[in-house]
Amino acid sequence: MPCLRPALPRWLAPTLLACACATATAAPVWVSMDEAAYRVLQSQRLDHDATERHVVTAFTAERTARQDTLVILRADDDQLHRLSLAAHEALHRCGGFMVHESREDARRTVAALQQHAGGERLRALATVPSYVIDDNAQVNALLPQLQETQILSTISKLQSYSNRYYRNAVGAKASNDLAAGWALLAAGRSDASVSQFTHRNFPQKSVILNLRGSVAPDEIVVIGGHLDSISPNAVLSPTGKAPGADDDASGIATLQEVMRVLLQSGYQPARTLQFIGYAGEEAGLLGSKEIAQSYAAQGRNVVGALQLDMTAYPGGSSDITLISDYTNTAQDNFLAALASTYLPSARVVRDVCGYACSDHASWTAQGFAASFPFEAPLGQDNPHIHTPKDKPVKFGNSAAHAIQFARLALAYAVELGSDSGPAAR
Repeated sequence: MPCLRPALPRWLAPTLLACACATATAAPVWVSMDEAAYRVLQSQRLDHDATERHVVTAFTAERTARQDTLVILRADDDQLHRLSLAAHEALHRCGGFMVHESREDARRTVAALQQHAGGERLRALATVPSYVIDDNAQVNALLPQLQETQILSTISKLQSYSNRYYRNAVGAKASNDLAAGWALLAAGRSDASVSQFTHRNFPQKSVILNLRGSVAPDEIVVIGGHLDSISPNAVLSPTGKAPGADDDASGIATLQEVMRVLLQSGYQPARTLQFIGYAGEEAGLLGSKEIAQSYAAQGRNVVGALQLDMTAYPGGSSDITLISDYTNTAQDNFLAALASTYLPSARVVRDVCGYACSDHASWTAQGFAASFPFEAPLGQDNPHIHTPKDKPVKFGNSAAHAIQFARLALAYAVELGSDSGPAAR
């Protein structure tokens, strides 16, 4: 495709124009997005063709139905990073699109979302759990063991890489190092194991820690966040700076702290708990989409999935924002109840973030119950993500905000993980 001269934000223009000209022969891929992201794509003058539209039913924060139009098109793979960066600039969302293997794969995903976008209709094989809060003693015994210093230490380690871009050797090394660190945390636990999920088209692997359930090991509770990071410079070079301290070292550090406490305390879940660091989120939810599709194809019983993407920046007037579109209403309400029970002083609000704004959308598309608690209402979140400025100093070199998400995620893990079967108890 020809080298274009798009109208870009001034901070993006020098590096992205160079990149666009350097990748004129890149292979096309199929992409789905909503109309808002499509308007951003058009504003960047990205070449595309074969556009088609499908209507799905999504929801507002108040759970009233709205019609979303999803667009399927073919675009240049090596220019999609421009869409990811510009979508954050214009829409305050990460990406807002999914990349697909083919037009047929894109249509299958959209068709599934026409069934599952509201999150109420689940896969036939998925267990609908009890959302009764009844493990107070165990949760309250574990909560004090969560440490802000541990979260901040992990964020600092992850942001010390030049970047964690999913296509380069540095991003692959970050995945390998994360797997090695998780293996150390799991050492001595015969019911815990660490693996890496190899993706078809890029070198960075997703990382999975599996804590096997003692009663119902085939029922799976997922807590995830994405391990990759992006900035204009990181796309151009492995030495380009994309520290990604908030987006999303904070989410990985938050779930790792929950993992650490559960492993070291000797907690044994009834259901299997899986902690996942997804690869390639910034490029169209690549890692989580492949994993969720794989689990669905295998008939695996995912009881619930929780996404932690940006937890450290204390923006706005709320502490926890529950994203309520392309998520599951019952599980969202469960999270709100968990916050009321275990974080009674936390200010919880609801907001929408649009199509494919993080990895929860991959699970929703496959008919699994997914939720996404976020650091702030949209537009009040960290303005420095996707730039070299996304460092701990931008959230006060503190994990005080992130620890609230660790408490919520630990309560979620124990309250769901300690039960088994449909509507247990």
